[in-house]
Amino acid sequence: MLLTAMSFASAPLLRNAGNSPRGFVHVPLLAVLATLLLAIGLYAAIGRPDVAISDKQDNASPPASVSNQANQRKSKAASVNSLLAGLEQQLRDDPGDATGWLLLAKSYDHLGRTSDAAAAYDRATELGKSDNDLEARLK
Repeated sequence: MLLTAMSFASAPLLRNAGNSPRGFVHVPLLAVLATLLLAIGLYAAIGRPDVAISDKQDNASPPASVSNQANQRKSKAASVNSLLAGLEQQLRDDPGDATGWLLLAKSYDHLGRTSDAAAAYDRATELGKSDNDLEARLK
């Protein structure tokens, strides 16, 4: 991006070089080149601190990263279990909710609890709700 900006700045300077007094022909062009070299030098010296810091953090403590991922999985599992418990309670309060039974069956199926999913699906079909894909997976 810097090179593009410099090319836009230097093109008029080069075109007007013949119109300038003899001693000042190269001063604007030298200023553009000096700015370019300064920018490249600063970038080489300083670089991108955010990349350097994140690389150091990633390499410094991989076990912390792994344990963080494990904690996130546990948190998600606890959240899913909490939602599932809430749905089960809702169906105890309102056992005629066919959509709830179908959702419970899909949830159990997703968690690999096939027998629970089949029982919940049977209850949903008794109440008039069905899902062909779920039924095919359960049989």
